[in-house]
Amino acid sequence: MTERPGSAAQDDPLDQPGTADRPGPAVQEGMVDVRRRTASVRGVEFGRGRPEIIVPLVGDDLDALLTQAEAATATPARVVEWRLDRFRPDLEDAEHHREAVLAALGPLRAALGADRALLVTFRTTAEGGQRPYGPRALVSLLEALITGRRAGTQSAVDLVDIETSHDPAVVASVIDSARRHGIAVIGSFHDMEGTPDEETIAGILREQRRLGADIPKVSVTPRTSRDVLTLLSASLAVAEEQTGPHIAISMGTLGASSRVAAEAFGSCATFATAGEGSAPGQLGADDVARMIELLRP
Repeated sequence: MTERPGSAAQDDPLDQPGTADRPGPAVQEGMVDVRRRTASVRGVEFGRGRPEIIVPLVGDDLDALLTQAEAATATPARVVEWRLDRFRPDLEDAEHHREAVLAALGPLRAALGADRALLVTFRTTAEGGQRPYGPRALVSLLEALITGRRAGTQSAVDLVDIETSHDPAVVASVIDSARRHGIAVIGSFHDMEGTPDEETIAGILREQRRLGADIPKVSVTPRTSRDVLTLLSASLAVAEEQTGPHIAISMGTLGASSRVAAEAFGSCATFATAGEGSAPGQLGADDVARMIELLRP
């Protein structure tokens, strides 16, 4: 198991205020073979063959959530992301929000069926999300979903997303809990203002893997077309190291090409919509699936 750093601070950081398997094609000349190490969840193998399409659900109540889930099942996407921070904005108290999330998990899992993987993601307001959760509330919510504290939810969640810019103790707590319960981890980094240089992006992906993320992920904001090339070049450099799957996205309309050219530059998945999106530049899932297929060698 990957070693994870502990926290040497005296204060508890959690108390601080928070702001159908399918084989891939033979590797063609010039293609990056990132299949040496993959991440497999509910029959979905990240890092083998065409990139996976992930559809976000952003419904603000159970009816809207289940309607979006039904729409997602009509797309080619085999992974669905539940944006927890977008659910029940009327519940300001973190404990009440957590209970509402847990109560909705069973119906959502049933609506998705057995063949679609469920990723749960919480973005705080500091990360472009909708709720100002502090570290302790965030860990409590994610660990409740990971451990299945309600009867019948033990196998409902397949992947959990954790922003790796959180305090190291928060990141380690979520990753350790997920590992113990057989849940895959996406370690995320978002830059909503710009695009770091190539080596910084590559370094973030490497550090996320060192922390224990099964699938490192970076999402950056391009200001120029060259920024998109920087993101793609960093993704390709990390893919060539063959340490496992990762996701690299250049957001917004300017970065849309990164979402459909993911495979050529070593990214194992892309996000697309079945209605309302969760981030700038997301395209429709059916359109993305067609474009990915057209661009394949």
